[in-house]
Amino acid sequence: MKALAIDCAVTKLSVAAKNEGNTIKLTLDIGMKQSEKLLPAIDYVMKEAGLSAKDLDYTTVTLGPGSFTGLRLGLSALKAITLSDNVPLYGISSLEAYSWPYKKAIETVLPVIEAKEDEFFYSFYIRGEKIRNEEDSGIEEILKQIDAESSVLVCGPGAKTFVERTNEITPLYSLHCFCPENDCCESLFEIAEKMIAEKKEPLKDYDGPLYVRKSEAEIVLESKNKN
Repeated sequence: MKALAIDCAVTKLSVAAKNEGNTIKLTLDIGMKQSEKLLPAIDYVMKEAGLSAKDLDYTTVTLGPGSFTGLRLGLSALKAITLSDNVPLYGISSLEAYSWPYKKAIETVLPVIEAKEDEFFYSFYIRGEKIRNEEDSGIEEILKQIDAESSVLVCGPGAKTFVERTNEITPLYSLHCFCPENDCCESLFEIAEKMIAEKKEPLKDYDGPLYVRKSEAEIVLESKNKN
């Protein structure tokens, strides 16, 4: 199949274009400059893969949780392709995409993304099945949900920090850190094509990112309204 994938959930931007058996990827660790680089990155991988928007069978994106700005950028870019060329868009939980490479692990899989101030977006998966919806909590609250005698595989962009902080708090937990060696675009392609095979609906025009907490702007506005 021919497809385009974007991961804008964290500050490390990943874009990949797939043309049957060939995949062109670009990963940019650029902090908050995603808005400047996203469209040129899409243009680059599409040209290198020999594709135009009308050639695509589908597009796919990390839907959240993650960076508010990044999620909106990725979704908006692919919705534009949907509107202009009628290409179906599949939104996938960021945490599902980060956990996907470990879907056959016998351990409970805990994908994490750093939120702020020792808080993490997280979920739990067993053999590829989500057993807890996406939430955000502090480390100690997350640890309360883990049996100290069980083995847990921690993955995703926040895995290293989460395990290091946990070891500072308590060394009792058996947590194994698996930091991603590559981007999650391959996972996005695989999950999206699984959704297509299962005849699941793509995103609608009105569907937006998956947020599990309020943005800073919303918090400030609510505070002003209360005062």
